[in-house]
Amino acid sequence: MAFEALIFDAGGVFIPHDNPALSRRLAERCAEPDAALAEIDRLWWQECYATGETPVRRLHEQLTRELGYRAPWDTFLEDWSSHLDVDLGMVDLIERLARANRVLVFSNTTAEHWARVEVLTGRRLVHLETYLSHEIGAVKPHLPAFRLVAERAGIEPGRCLFIDDRADNVEGARQAGFQAEVFTDQAGLEALLRRAGVTWPQAAELEES
Repeated sequence: MAFEALIFDAGGVFIPHDNPALSRRLAERCAEPDAALAEIDRLWWQECYATGETPVRRLHEQLTRELGYRAPWDTFLEDWSSHLDVDLGMVDLIERLARANRVLVFSNTTAEHWARVEVLTGRRLVHLETYLSHEIGAVKPHLPAFRLVAERAGIEPGRCLFIDDRADNVEGARQAGFQAEVFTDQAGLEALLRRAGVTWPQAAELEES
């Protein structure tokens, strides 16, 4: 079948991330790293940062004040994105998919993390439609977030395919009426897309064009 849009999560799909490594990195700069680690795990992933309701700078201030985090804002920004990586094979696939399909990115992220994503991807995906939690003020897997994306994108959920590495986000998408599948790896995704009838240019075709 032809989908109206293909919608991809970023983290865990084309941006691998090691969340425990982020907590450890932040804790290492605190007055008592071992004691700080559990508290950092609790503090850093709160919806108020992903929705943009609370600036990430407030987290830096809180860590400094309460846990003795010993680094200025610029260093904190480096720590804050230190757990992010990039899967260039997936970036290439998404880029090729976008040549023949409408492709959207819907990600729970902060402005600071997204700025790092753009650097990691070489800004190759800036032409895609993005629906970022800190910009729309809503996060997955909550139904209002999916409904807001559908409204702003002008899409019919049942005619779209949503891909995310988290089962709870996939379930939220399904409850909002989207077709949705859990991402495991690129090979599995390509097989899923082919079964669904999605087409995209292959590398050899792009070289010939």
